[in-house]
Amino acid sequence: MKKIIEKALAKGVERAEAFLFENIETDVRYEAGSLKSISDTEEMGAALRLVKDGKLGFATTTKLEDVDGLVDNALATAAEGEPITFEFSAEAERPAPSITDDRIASLTVEEMMKHSEDAIARVLDYEKNVNADSATSRQLQRIGVATCRGFEAEFERTAYEFYVGGLLIEGTNMLHTGASYAGTEFGADHAALADSAIRDIERGRVNVDIRPGETTVVLTPRAVADIFLTLNLGVNGLYVDERISPLAGKLGETILDERITIRDDGVRSGAYFSAAFDDEGVPMQETTVFENGALRSYLTDRRTSARLDHPATGNGLKAKRLIMSKELGKTPSPEITNWVMDGGERSCDELISEVGSGVLVDSIMGIIMANLAAGDFSGNLMYALKIENGKTVGRVKDAMISGNVYKLFRDNLVGLSKEVERTGIMGGIGSHWYPHIVLRDVSIAAKG
Repeated sequence: MKKIIEKALAKGVERAEAFLFENIETDVRYEAGSLKSISDTEEMGAALRLVKDGKLGFATTTKLEDVDGLVDNALATAAEGEPITFEFSAEAERPAPSITDDRIASLTVEEMMKHSEDAIARVLDYEKNVNADSATSRQLQRIGVATCRGFEAEFERTAYEFYVGGLLIEGTNMLHTGASYAGTEFGADHAALADSAIRDIERGRVNVDIRPGETTVVLTPRAVADIFLTLNLGVNGLYVDERISPLAGKLGETILDERITIRDDGVRSGAYFSAAFDDEGVPMQETTVFENGALRSYLTDRRTSARLDHPATGNGLKAKRLIMSKELGKTPSPEITNWVMDGGERSCDELISEVGSGVLVDSIMGIIMANLAAGDFSGNLMYALKIENGKTVGRVKDAMISGNVYKLFRDNLVGLSKEVERTGIMGGIGSHWYPHIVLRDVSIAAKG
């Protein structure tokens, strides 16, 4: 990386930043109970951002030996690049979260296969007619950043992902369930994840009707993660800078119910998106986003930090939106890391027991089609259960949920469970911690 910086400066650029990424990934996948694929992939490359005549240039390469070509390509793009005012990172004290696990690094393909096969067998022991699926993935990564201002560092991280689920078809009823884990530590309880999928099958085999209209809704942590895609975008420095977010200019204002406190925690040990620094070299940190309902911080990269005159929060990531994997050819932009929300004072069972009539929502399909940046959400209830007299009585089909996160979580919050559970977003990827949340008067569209 240092050689890249030196070459760039020798060619007359004002500023330069180099990024190095290496990823070795092994995936094992089962479909309908049978082994579908085993794959090993390796990615290695470098990216260069530089400033020439006040304009930003950017290029990438997978040929690490061709430093001159990388620099020349970045210089060529700078001729038409955007005017830039922000500085690249200087040396600073960095955190050291626990983001490597030798148990992941030493995993064999045979062990990965056994994790999936045992989980599938557990599901099939409950119901042999389930088309059971499972996927196991491990990643070994090395990430480095160097700048012309003296920053030069790299770190290693491991990542482990596991999924088990299945499709059960009984007459006209198609029931798909699943549970997943993702983190930098080998913390998946494979049997417990299989049991979670089984519980969903048990509770979802009977279909029941509900009346359309406004009703009480209990959101599981997984459903909270789905709906909070709206908040993720609302505090994103890019959307704030472009005045797309309704939270622009509202720092310090009460936005949500005072019982809601949420942090973006990029240094949480074992969490999926934790790191020593972001993809620009800014130290990762724990950022309080909402505190007792008040907006305390946006999430920024260096560019939006300068434009908004807001501290850089360590959220400048080269990530594919939603699935959040590294993308070498993407310039850093603000992205969430690990979201952690405080719980309430009562148990989940207590909160549900007080719902006379309502719906327990576990996952929502198609939510990204709504105007998320404005706080609006809508989608089909992929897995939801009807609640009668404080108990779940069957699965709700052919129904949709919609609303605005800022209104519902400000005016319609009934309660938060004291249990805070780990979950992911968009297929289970990521580490986020949310309670169960009860909301009143939520719009549900359904047949009936």
